[in-house]
Amino acid sequence: MSPEWDRAYAPAAGRWAVIVWEAGGLAYLHWTTVRLFDLGSTAAWALAGFFAVLWVVGSWQVRLMGLYVSPAALRLRGVIRSRTVPFGEIAAVTVEEVVHRLGPWRIPAGRTVILTLRDGVRLNTAMWERGLDFHRRPAEFHAVYQELRRRIADPVHRRMSSRSSS
Repeated sequence: MSPEWDRAYAPAAGRWAVIVWEAGGLAYLHWTTVRLFDLGSTAAWALAGFFAVLWVVGSWQVRLMGLYVSPAALRLRGVIRSRTVPFGEIAAVTVEEVVHRLGPWRIPAGRTVILTLRDGVRLNTAMWERGLDFHRRPAEFHAVYQELRRRIADPVHRRMSSRSSS
């Protein structure tokens, strides 16, 4: 990240739990694959190296994912890809209740912050009230949401954003 980008919220310790969980999962996958395919020593070490590189890259991405703010835009950084949205393109920031469907059941998943762009596109920010970063921190979730709303409504940010996108 360049110095102009700041994370909108501090990541919680749950990210480390995910990173450790993934290490355990890859170790188990390695163990079962070596036994299932009766891999020799060289192949087992090569597979271990591959899984180690995969884990390091994935862990780095998990560490960086989140919502970043600059004077002119928001950056939604996910594990796989990122998207930068100038403030001038954002029409609304809302909190919506998410419900997942699992067959005939509807499972309430909690509240998440949604960006609605001027062209009607809706973007999920991955800021989920029950997610890794805000679980047991509802005040932090609310504070970040209010700060985003303030920045979107601020005409200074809108002017800076429209200048930078021109």
